[in-house]
Amino acid sequence: MNNESRNPVVSWAWKIPAIAIAYFIGVMIGGAVITAAKMQWPTFPGSAGETENFVLSLISSILMAACLALIARGIRGSQFVRWLILAVFTYVAFGLNNQIEAAIFTTYGGNTTMLLFYILPCAFGAAAAIHLFRPEQNSPSIDNAITGQPFTRWLWRAIVAWLAFPVIYLFFGTLAAPVVVPVYQSQDFGLTLPGFGTMIPVALVRSALYLAVTIPILVNWSRSRRSLFLSLGIALFAMMGLIGLLSATFFPSVLRVAHSVEILGAALVYAWLLVALFIPKVRHEINEPVAAVAE
Repeated sequence: MNNESRNPVVSWAWKIPAIAIAYFIGVMIGGAVITAAKMQWPTFPGSAGETENFVLSLISSILMAACLALIARGIRGSQFVRWLILAVFTYVAFGLNNQIEAAIFTTYGGNTTMLLFYILPCAFGAAAAIHLFRPEQNSPSIDNAITGQPFTRWLWRAIVAWLAFPVIYLFFGTLAAPVVVPVYQSQDFGLTLPGFGTMIPVALVRSALYLAVTIPILVNWSRSRRSLFLSLGIALFAMMGLIGLLSATFFPSVLRVAHSVEILGAALVYAWLLVALFIPKVRHEINEPVAAVAE
């Protein structure tokens, strides 16, 4: 039994800030490098003051730290492999994903700059999380439909998962459309609204990226299916939307709230689908209570 299991509250109370500090150091170094290189930052329609931006950055770092901890505590393997899985997942789900969204839905520019900027924060935060949160000793990976299985058994599951994300994405987007579309059409906040001819192919690309970086987590997961669902759902929600929307103070509150609810629904359904497809339910599994995810 590790220290986290013996005293989870105390453990999380200092480990989350430690991960947040590592992530924030990556933000500061990345920002300094980008500024020194005189690369073009995105041009936002408005921004908060320096103090508010600093506070929002700290809050974002803490949220990111919590997400990293949830995933790190369930991945088994060597330290390097665990770090690589978590760092790449974080960079794709948070850094790359948000810049793909920004490229088609906004006119802010600076996408290449931001892709470079997020490398160090994701790498530093993942390294701290992997070092501080480890799976239980001798914990085996739970049964999955990938490892040691025939190619055909998991290929159709991967195809279903790949095609399902655009459906989930468009479904929840349609629910939020009555609230968010008028804001996009007003063009007051540097927003654009591409057609389905753009959104669907982009959603298919994003789906392939999500699947590619999530499968290593599914294969190496050492906790329960419920823990995987909640950890993955929460992490995707925060990385795909909550953290970015929290800092987008120039957006109307109604837009930020509507998109947050939309992304929450999409993230949870997508996480549930991945677990249902790739992690078969077995009778001998010891299910952890929901509270175990927040130990």
